[in-house]
Amino acid sequence: MVGDEYSPGWIERLFLRIPEGTVLNGLFYALLALLLSVLGFDYYGLAASDIDASRVERTEPMPLELPKPGDQIRPFLPKTVPVGPNRGEPRLPGYDGPVEGAAMGRPMEFRLAEGDVATAVGRIDMGTAAKLRAFLDGDGKAAKMLVLHSPGGSVEDALEMARLVREKRLETQVPADGYCASACPLVLAGGIRRAAGQDAWVGLHQVYAVDIPGVPKLRDLDRSVSDIQATVGRCQELLVEMGVAPAIWIKAMRTPPQDLYVLTPEEMRQANLTTKPLQGPPMPSGPVSQG
Repeated sequence: MVGDEYSPGWIERLFLRIPEGTVLNGLFYALLALLLSVLGFDYYGLAASDIDASRVERTEPMPLELPKPGDQIRPFLPKTVPVGPNRGEPRLPGYDGPVEGAAMGRPMEFRLAEGDVATAVGRIDMGTAAKLRAFLDGDGKAAKMLVLHSPGGSVEDALEMARLVREKRLETQVPADGYCASACPLVLAGGIRRAAGQDAWVGLHQVYAVDIPGVPKLRDLDRSVSDIQATVGRCQELLVEMGVAPAIWIKAMRTPPQDLYVLTPEEMRQANLTTKPLQGPPMPSGPVSQG
């Protein structure tokens, strides 16, 4: 009725009991907490980005623990090499001393040393396969063995290099304490006999697309995924062709591009990626057999 006093409900009475300003203070602190959480996510995102940039751009050797069976995932270093306890510098034919870590970030260089042994050091770029053919047809014509020390790079060139190595009937090896990552193991697979020395890091990870200056970008994600799948198929076909168990590539498919799955000596032997043990520095090759 008109004139009757309004009786607030229990919810309204509850709010009326709250001291003045408490609601506004609560809203203020809630907004402050939300802001701090957003800033925290941004900070961690920037920190992760800085860590990744440091890994990608680093040219100084990075200390890392040696992989062990069951603990084989390590950061992928595209421009330097991992170092660690009891791991020294690789002895590379054709070099007077240790090769600086920054050599991993430069285009692959080929040298012929004594004993018909050649070395391949550095990044595999577009056109590296053509450079290898020119070397093997020229200054490196006498080579019987190719020693690899590389962070990998162009998969298409690595596939071509592997077939060229097999065509020239070369042996391949990664020296003790050497580094053969990403696309480099495909070149290793091309050897008619293959070896990896003690504490050599032979590692795999997922194939991924990169933007190449002067080359149009892929039109859409579907095409990018399709191209990567086709490349993965060609990698497995190459391994079969070279006598390597293609199942080893499962390790690559399960490992993100920023990481590296470092193969154990037993895994390499079981997959026939290595066909003989390697003791000490590279030796002149003798009679060979199909790997």
